[in-house]
Amino acid sequence: MYQDTPTFAILSFAIAAYLIYLWYGDLSHFKKTGTPAKGAFEGATTVSARSAVFAAACALALLAIFIAAESYLGIDKQQSKVSAWALLSWISAAVIEELIFRGYLVVRGKGAFVLWASVLFFSMLFALAHPFVWNYSVPEGDSLLNGVWIFDFSIQPIFSTFAIFACSLLFYVLRFMPSNVNRSLIPCMSAHCAYNLGVFAAKYLQGFIE
Repeated sequence: MYQDTPTFAILSFAIAAYLIYLWYGDLSHFKKTGTPAKGAFEGATTVSARSAVFAAACALALLAIFIAAESYLGIDKQQSKVSAWALLSWISAAVIEELIFRGYLVVRGKGAFVLWASVLFFSMLFALAHPFVWNYSVPEGDSLLNGVWIFDFSIQPIFSTFAIFACSLLFYVLRFMPSNVNRSLIPCMSAHCAYNLGVFAAKYLQGFIE
């Protein structure tokens, strides 16, 4: 998988580090003034440490449910193997994906129904963007245009896609929950990072890290 190659992992981590540097600058402005800077990143606002910890705990609880469900369904041995480089990519995703999806890909200001309808839509998009039920394979040495779409609708990729969909719903809820009055992305990033670290740890313990 491309996410566990050194080139992709290092590049994505560098992009995430730069984005979080810019985002933190906007967060610092909000801390000082109580208002967002002009043109500030979405969600660069404050939230209580308790909310961030609560978010991480919710993500790990959801992961525990998924791990138990995989074992019950007998698909826990069907996971893909990844290299240790995937850890950098998955940490980066907790920043980049949250800035894009929970930050910008949501319709606000048009009422609760439109808000949560957009949450469902973009969560489905988020889940389908992860290549579980589909894959685009390019033969070695061939042109990118000559690739082949491969689809797999067996239980394991469908379950993995559903898990990503459920995670996205959780991350959106964490941004718009009543206690997150400033609509900060910190709980979303905290939860996403905790979930991805938990997945990596689970894969390591199960022997799926090469």
